[in-house]
Amino acid sequence: MSYCNNHPNVPAVEKCVRCEADMCGTCANFLDTGAFCEKCVSAVETEKFVTAQSNKLNKTEIDLVLSKHTQDKESERRGKEKRKDGTVLWLGFGGGSAMIFVSLLLYAFPMLFQFDAEAAAAFEASQALEECRLVFEEIGYQLEDGEEPNPSLRCLDSNVPNIVERQGDRIRVSHPNPRQYGLSAIYVSTESHEVVLEG
Repeated sequence: MSYCNNHPNVPAVEKCVRCEADMCGTCANFLDTGAFCEKCVSAVETEKFVTAQSNKLNKTEIDLVLSKHTQDKESERRGKEKRKDGTVLWLGFGGGSAMIFVSLLLYAFPMLFQFDAEAAAAFEASQALEECRLVFEEIGYQLEDGEEPNPSLRCLDSNVPNIVERQGDRIRVSHPNPRQYGLSAIYVSTESHEVVLEG
């Protein structure tokens, strides 16, 4: 499989009939005489233009037309080079400014990008507690609907089933080890159906 000369990651769909360059669908220019690359289609169009004009103009006028066409192409090329130089200049200026800004930021706030292990651990613990609370909230919904608590509903970090206590019609489901969250109790009961977190 061949790839486009201008876009190396894109498979070629045509070859230029003039220079045999591989082209993708974006680069191919289809004329009545075949597919051409950008450079060759420009040359073909110029040749057609010159041929058509030579039938109407004398040799001096043809030379003037070609000279003007060459000058226009040269002016266009110079304009592109100036725009390219300006872009490179602005990119360099922007990159340098960004580096200076980051350096000043790090100088002014040296602790800004340092990892705080204690804060990360506290955040992780609060996330685990919230996930466990949501499990007990689901158990509370079951109790509210008069259903038996599902024994498979338990906190992810607990390998031991929840503690289920029954006193008549009253059911209380408790976490087997609430101390891992720094609490003395996590439970839900048929009385309130609300999750209780006791410190």
